Amino acid sequence: MDTNLILILGKVMGELYDLQSRQGIDKADKGHIYGLKNGFEAALTKEFGDLSVVREEEVEAVYEYFSPFIEAETETDELPSIEEMRARMENKGISQDRFIIILRYLNACDRINVDVNQFGDFKLIGRH
Repeated sequence: MDTNLILILGKVMGELYDLQSRQGIDKADKGHIYGLKNGFEAALTKEFGDLSVVREEEVEAVYEYFSPFIEAETETDELPSIEEMRARMENKGISQDRFIIILRYLNACDRINVDVNQFGDFKLIGRH
């Protein structure tokens, strides 16, 4: 990403976090906010370092994997283990972190009903 764009986005995010903080919404600590607003590399890397595009093929691979379970109204304890799912997704080039992000996206889009925490623990939550 272009350095000027990163600096501009950092400044904007820093200002946003600063406004939120003044409203009692603490999404970032004061040091991080200061770092973003003033172009500190560590803060910018923390904020923007992990940006990557989730390809539609990845989303469809996860959706296709879960669709049969959702349609069959499978109970959570009848699903394959998280290790088996992780291995299946890794064979398709999808890491566990990305798998979780995609599951959350599909849930937010109402394509599948699955509740996923940050550790990858999930449960089906009703019919799609």
